[in-house]
Order: sequence, then C-alpha cells, then structure tokens
Amino acid sequence: MPKFLSFGQDARRIAEADSVAVIGLGRFGTSLALELMASGTEVLGIDSDEAIVQSLNGELTQVVRADSTRLDVLQQLAIGEFDRVVVAIGSDITASILTSSLLLQLAVPVIWAKAIDERHGAVLEQLGVHKVVYPEKDMGRRVAHLVRGAAADYLEIDRGYAIVKTVAPEHLHGITLTEGEVRAIHGVTVAAYRPANGEWRNAEADTVLHDGDTLLVVGPTAKVEKFAQLR
Repeated sequence: MPKFLSFGQDARRIAEADSVAVIGLGRFGTSLALELMASGTEVLGIDSDEAIVQSLNGELTQVVRADSTRLDVLQQLAIGEFDRVVVAIGSDITASILTSSLLLQLAVPVIWAKAIDERHGAVLEQLGVHKVVYPEKDMGRRVAHLVRGAAADYLEIDRGYAIVKTVAPEHLHGITLTEGEVRAIHGVTVAAYRPANGEWRNAEADTVLHDGDTLLVVGPTAKVEKFAQLR
C-alpha cells in the first residue's frame, strides 16, 4: 500500500491557511487550481495521473498522486482538515461520486463538485454536496449569449438574471444616469463604469457617461442583452 504520511503533514500545514484542496486535475481542475493560486489561495492538488502531477509540480502549493476513492488515503492526506474541497474529477463519474461521498463522511464543511450532466449532478446533490457546478454547460450557455448578442462579456448570475459588459450607448452620453432614466426605460441597472483609459468605478445616480465608457449592466437576461445592442 502506498504511503502518504509525509504528504499528510504538508496538507495539514496547507489546511491551516486560506486554502482549497482540488481533487482531479484535468483541464477544469488545473485551471481552477492555478487561478486560486494566482489569487493568493494555497492549493493542495490531487490526481491519480503521475504525468499530470509532475507537470504541476512547483505550480501549486502541494500536488500529489493519490487515489481519492479510498478513505484511508484521504485521511492520510488530511483532507478532513480542509474547509473547502473541490471535486473536479472529469469523465469518471464513479470516482467523482465515491470521492464526494467520502468527503461528506469526513465532514468537510464545504464541498464543490463538477458534474458532467444533469443525472450526475442529481446524484451529487442527493449525496449532500453543497454546490454542484456544470462547467461545460455553463460555458456553452455563456458563449451562446455572446454569439447571439452584442455584449463584450456576459455572466449569468442566476436563471433569467445576468450581468453584461458593454459600451455606453450614444443616447446616454453627457447626461446623468438619472436623466437617462436607464432603469425606468430599459429595466436594467448600470452597476459600474470604466472611462476610456481609466479604472472601474461604482455608478451613481449622478454619474455622467461619455463616448468610449464601458459599462457593467445588471438585470433580467433579455433586458440586459437588449440594452447591450444599443449604440
């Protein structure tokens, strides 16, 4: 049986920090782990593929090769001491479900898990996983909105409600948001704006927009998309 005791000692040290354990280092898991590292979060990465583990050596706080479907391995890796764990296992649904079940058995406070389809997600939710995400599905929907619309970027906050990044339409140039009656006429809220060659600022009722300003607009999906088409 492989030994992970030295890794467990390192994992306990990492768990004491503002840290996350990411199990499954495919494209989604690796991207997530590296982004967490870039934001200052310590990351313990776990995968069963030696090549993947070696490729991320030095990129994450700690990365180990291990079988996450075994309770004894997870215990030796001190996973139960992490406040947040992400199960990012890809196509192996059985491993995803077994790993999530063991994390719940270890009473990890917050567990996120990737699902590849609705049935997979339903099982994870029934187990008690705290947050189930659908990266491929969510990205597909996001790109679909960008393709069919005029927004520079799009983020769905919840079903039917979104935030878009777009340019300030000409009819709002040189007047305040109150004078432009943005909410009354368009049913959306300008949350923030960035002047050309400037930094992002919170939008206020007396904010005056100009040509070249970029906006973050929040509201019902259909309405923010319609607003983004204004020029």
